[in-house]
Order: sequence, then C-alpha cells, then structure tokens
Amino acid sequence: MEMPLRRRVICIFLLTVWVQLNVLLGVLLQATTTMGFAVLSVVLLLIISLVFRVSDAIRPLKEGPMIDAQGREYKTVSLEDSSRPTHESKTTVRVECTEVSMIIFIQADFYNNGRLVSPQELFLGDAKYWKNKQCQALDAGDGEYVIEADLQDCGSKLMVIGNNLIYSNNLILSPVVGSLGITRATGAVVPVSCHYKRVHTVSSTVQQHPPSVSISSEFAMGSSPFSLRLKTDDWSAEKYSNTVYLGDPLHLEVSYSGLDQRKLFIDLCVATLTADSTSVPRYCFIENHGCFVDARDGGLNSVFKPRSTTSSLQFQFDAFLFQDDLRNTIFVTCEVKATRQLWKSSPTNKVCNYINSSWKNVDGLDGVCQCCKGVCSKLTSKGKLYLELVYQHQLMIQYFIALHIFVFQMIFVIL
Repeated sequence: MEMPLRRRVICIFLLTVWVQLNVLLGVLLQATTTMGFAVLSVVLLLIISLVFRVSDAIRPLKEGPMIDAQGREYKTVSLEDSSRPTHESKTTVRVECTEVSMIIFIQADFYNNGRLVSPQELFLGDAKYWKNKQCQALDAGDGEYVIEADLQDCGSKLMVIGNNLIYSNNLILSPVVGSLGITRATGAVVPVSCHYKRVHTVSSTVQQHPPSVSISSEFAMGSSPFSLRLKTDDWSAEKYSNTVYLGDPLHLEVSYSGLDQRKLFIDLCVATLTADSTSVPRYCFIENHGCFVDARDGGLNSVFKPRSTTSSLQFQFDAFLFQDDLRNTIFVTCEVKATRQLWKSSPTNKVCNYINSSWKNVDGLDGVCQCCKGVCSKLTSKGKLYLELVYQHQLMIQYFIALHIFVFQMIFVIL
C-alpha cells in the first residue's frame, strides 16, 4: 500500500532534521574542550526548543486541527491520578492448635513496613528458651516462619477457666543489634494461646499490637539562613509532631534561604543522644562530603530525594535507637554549605545515594561518588579540568541519545 503524500513529506522532513542534528552534535562534541560549558548549554537548549517546536508543527500536519461539532478548535490536557495508595494493615502472626501442639506462623514482614525480620530473632517463651531449637522459628518459605512446640514446652502456662483449658505463651521478637551499635526495630511480645474444651473443641488467639516504643527528634533553629525541618510523609508540609515509631522513615529537609542563588550540599549528619554532636555514642549516617552511608549499612529507606530546588535537599532514613540505652530522643546535627557553582559536582560537593551496591549522584556525574569507598578530598587543578571535561561529554552524549530516540519515535508514530 502506498504511503500517503502527507506522511512521506513529514518523514523526509524528519530525516533531514535528524541528519542535521547528527552533524551539529558531532561538532559540539569536538568543541567541548575549547568552548565554555555555559555556551554549550545555551546551544543545547536552543536545539531542544527547536525540536519541540517541530513536534508541535507536525501534529496538525499529520492529523489536522482538533475541531469539535460546533467548529471550535480545542486542545486536550491529560490529568494524572494524584490519589495516594492506602496502606492496609494485616495480621502477621497466626496460630493453629492441634491436640498436642501449638503451631505459630509469622510473616517475615512482621511490622508491615517492608523491613524483614530474621527467624533467629523470633522464639517462643522467655529469654531462657531462645537457644532451644524447638522454641525457635524456622524458615517455611514464601516469606513466612513457623514455630511448632508441644503444649507443655517453651514455658507454656496452663489455665483452667470454667470448662476451658487454655495454654498460653508469648512469641518474642528480639531484634539483632547491628555492628554499629544501633537498632532499627523495637522488640515485641505477642501473647498467643490455644483454647480447649473438655469435648476437644480447639481454638486459638493472637493479641498483636504495634510497637509502643517511639523515637523523637529535636532540631535547633537559629537565625542562620540554613534550616533543618521534619516533613510529613508526602513532603508537602512541615511535621510539627516530632514523635515517630522505631523503624519508620524520617523525612527531613535542609534548605538555604539566603538572598543570593546557591546550591546546597550536606557534608555530614550525625545522630547523638545529647545536643553535643561530638558526644558518645554517636552515629554518622551521612559523611565524606555527601555520602549517604546509612544505606550501605542496612538502612532500607535511606536515600536523598531528587532535588526540587538547588537551594534545598530532602532525605529520609529509618528511625533507630542506640543499643542498651533507654533514652528515646535522638539529636540530629548536620554540617551543610551553599556554593555559588550551581551546575558542577565534585568529590566535596556531591549528593550520593547507595543503590544496588553502587554509588549514584543525585545531580549526575556518578564518578564523583566513587571516593565514598575511601576518603573524599578536593581535586587538583588538573583533576578539576579532567572532571569537567568528562561531565560535559556525558551531558552531550545524553542529549545526543535523547534527541535520536525522539526523532525515531516521531517517525514510527507517523508510520
């Protein structure tokens, strides 16, 4: 079937634009060593603007104007569903009773928060039974653990109430303390029981409650242009209640409110039990000029968020407590800075996440994050020049690939 004339004209036009982009971007790639980055940015913005203008011009060529029944031209706007998914809590412990034993099934996601507990952290009875194999949890597969114990074992207690025989016990969750001396989950005691009637009717009960241990954070605010604020879960507003549950993610925002435009960076953040950031115990969860090391050390939710503005940074991490300390208030102190270099990253000006066992820079140019494996320091003049050239080439290649994909997509849509 012969292609309509209009589509053939559009295809020839797009192919011509594609060839011109190849030539122009090739010249720009060679010129990065002599042209300033600001000049290249302006040229690239002009190219992108031209491409989008071309795309706007192609639509009416292909389809004609959108006209309603009354002859009026109109445009369409797509709306995204902004509703947030609701979290449904579910019971993570259930008990089955036989005539001679109590069988307890425990979900690995014990607190319904995505953090999995291990079977070594679960046992039946008090502390003296945690080494008893019959009282310990075993991995049953599919994210579930199981404990099967005889009715009289693991410290079970028998009560006779009326015509009922009740064997009761406690399921214990004792979180493992990390090598850095912090814990991200609270211990839990879940009462479990099996009920029997003298006519051999069997039933079971589980009394499971959310952890009652909470953690609070206090932030000192002064007249400095820098601020550190606790945010709501959707980041839309400041959170005025400073109480959170152990293991839940904390949402924090650091911002710079000076009169001049600057780019904000976090050098380090440390958690302590007093307002003195040098006190002991202390846990440094961001260090080395912007390396979020807590994600490497077991923080499932520890991440810098993509920037919304250059003068602020949002990050989150799981609430934790220090080992063997009853105080439930954590002081967070961060060393931050604001630089006038709005477009450059360096080993001392970076925002690095630890994702899939590798370091990624929120601002691009992941190479500056490689020093997170060691010590990050300032570059020599030769190193700065090399890093800048690598950065410019990476940006050029990204624009080059993106524009190629765009042109090919336009051709396929037309065909």
